Amino acid sequence: MVLSAATALALLGLAGCGWFQRPAPGPDVLAMVNGQPIQTAELNQLYAEQTAGAAAPLPPQQSLQLRLSLLNQLIDRHILLQYAAQLGIQADPQQLDRALSVARARQPAPPEPELRQQAADAVILNQLLQQEVADKIHITDDDIAQFYQQNQASFHLPERQYHVLEIVVTPRPGAVTNLAEDKATTPAAARKKMAMLQQRLAAKADFATLAQQYSEDPATASSGGDLGLIPQSVLMSQTPAPLRDAILRLQPGQVSPVITTPEGYYLLKLEGIEPAGVRPLTDPQVKQSIRDLLTNARQQVLQAAFLTTVRDRAKVENFYAERLLNGQS
Repeated sequence: MVLSAATALALLGLAGCGWFQRPAPGPDVLAMVNGQPIQTAELNQLYAEQTAGAAAPLPPQQSLQLRLSLLNQLIDRHILLQYAAQLGIQADPQQLDRALSVARARQPAPPEPELRQQAADAVILNQLLQQEVADKIHITDDDIAQFYQQNQASFHLPERQYHVLEIVVTPRPGAVTNLAEDKATTPAAARKKMAMLQQRLAAKADFATLAQQYSEDPATASSGGDLGLIPQSVLMSQTPAPLRDAILRLQPGQVSPVITTPEGYYLLKLEGIEPAGVRPLTDPQVKQSIRDLLTNARQQVLQAAFLTTVRDRAKVENFYAERLLNGQS
């Protein structure tokens, strides 16, 4: 049976009465995730962190857009933490100790109870993604050999090439593209974030993992900041001078200092330098690079599927979004 537009709208209106007419939450409750409230104070704290050091307050519409985006991040975080609790995941003590040592170095550091909770949540989220995504990825030698055969031209290098990873932080609002759902929105917030990343790297954190969690480059964050192999001619003629000079100063395995450019702040890691010629599959670096490439590609797919599945199972009520639609802020 096909309903007319008027009838469909009438039925939708009747259904909507029961849908929207529920007890109003308290004014400080912005959302509910499976019955757990997200309070205004939690969003205000995150908003203050994201806009710290701004020369002037954000314009009203930009501020509302940022608040809505940050609230959606908090909702996703609550969903994942609740799911981790349902699975019985608790923060690994050794990982928690490492996270706390880095967190305490931040200036200014939050109060100890809040700091411990933030560190524990971050460790639990990493363990959850490891268990539900990374541990399910298995790349075989046959997978690697097949990829090599299908892409042999990619392994013939006519000139020296530089394998580089990047972490990018930009000092302006924008889309969130990393696992931590973390975005700097001002120069001061960007500098603070880069200082935190340097501390994490000094504490032996994995560069690619940090790039997945915190880098703000949508093209490379999901692959661990991997820029692939950069031909020497491209490096010399097309790479911005500050980045090119930093790469040329690095030895394989080294990480650059923070590089400041008009577009934002960079940390670069030189994974290796590949000489010209054919790179055989028997080369351990070739085999590992293919494994990493296939692993990252599979991880992106499984992670997106996992996050979608968990979100679909959650009951979310976003009162803040409803208030915006109703002309309230």
